[in-house]
Amino acid sequence: MSDFWVESETDINESEDRLPLTWERFKKIGFHLWRQFDDPYYAGFAAQLAYFFLMSAVPMLIVLTQVLGLFDISMDFIREWLEMHLSSEMSAFLKGIFSASSAALPNILLIVLALWSSSSLAFSLSRLTTYTLSYGKYRYNFFTERIKAIPMAILTILVVAVSMIVYVYGELIAKRIFKNEFVMRMISDLRTPLMGLLFFVLIVSVFYILPRIRVPIMAIMPGAFVATFGILIVTWIYSLYISRATNYNFLYGAFSNIVAMMLWFYLISWVLCIGMMFNKSWDIILRRGRLTPAKIREYIMKQYGSKGEEMFNRLIIGEYDMTDRSLDSLAVRMSRKFDPGYQEKREREIFELKQERRVRNRVEKEVEARIDIAGKRNDDNIK
Repeated sequence: MSDFWVESETDINESEDRLPLTWERFKKIGFHLWRQFDDPYYAGFAAQLAYFFLMSAVPMLIVLTQVLGLFDISMDFIREWLEMHLSSEMSAFLKGIFSASSAALPNILLIVLALWSSSSLAFSLSRLTTYTLSYGKYRYNFFTERIKAIPMAILTILVVAVSMIVYVYGELIAKRIFKNEFVMRMISDLRTPLMGLLFFVLIVSVFYILPRIRVPIMAIMPGAFVATFGILIVTWIYSLYISRATNYNFLYGAFSNIVAMMLWFYLISWVLCIGMMFNKSWDIILRRGRLTPAKIREYIMKQYGSKGEEMFNRLIIGEYDMTDRSLDSLAVRMSRKFDPGYQEKREREIFELKQERRVRNRVEKEVEARIDIAGKRNDDNIK
């Protein structure tokens, strides 16, 4: 096992040596966040997230309209909100989506298919969050992460539905329960902040539930705040831009509405990426000691109990993983069986890696022995 996951210069006790936030450290957090983008993995991930946003949007609306239909809630107020923040062409495009998705679903199969499609975004976010927490060293598992994304999609739909129910019926509920004009007015005024709070809870859930590594919830709170405010700010700026932009139809013609929506999703995706990466920068610069490599390994061990060591080896890419045949992916196992010559090539590579490991261990032992001899000589000279 690499020492990277056992000990690190940045590994500290969570309760000791913590640094307060100052302007200088805030700048350091910003530069550390910026340096993370040197990793080419993040270069196109926002575009990938935007694509999955679009792929998930319509199926999610289909399920959402069915849930809201149980409470006899119309989608008109959503249309009005979108008309205030988007261009008239974009609003017309979304009205078509709402109209198409408001039809009753004839059977359970279509609901299941809609949930599977709407979980595409959560599936993509699962890979992003796990990659960030594991310092880019996690082993991707399609089936585990794809299935795990479905409950998150259901949770997202329920949170959005609850937000809309509170927004539509909040005043009526307050009138029946409290029967006090001041309380009713206060609750009515708090409906929008409450929706914002529920949205924040949703982002916290994404950062906490989706990663395959379960970290303390306080470790992801800074990034959740950043992502929540970032999305609100980006949406506001985007609404100002789109209301004044006149070149979409000229450039993209019939596709202008889709391009406009993809731009919105793209900006939101960048904010989600930055929010997750902000957690690591915050933890390292302010010495919180919650997301260090050794802590990540500790969380995995605790999360899987007696199978912790095995799951760590399956989840985290090691230096000599090729030598452990049990960690071969399905593609490698099938290639060994059906690709002529691949088995011999693979075994030769494994042999070379084992030889390299033996040479490295021998050199390390020789260096340690020389250091010990030099230390003893210094001790004798001092005496």
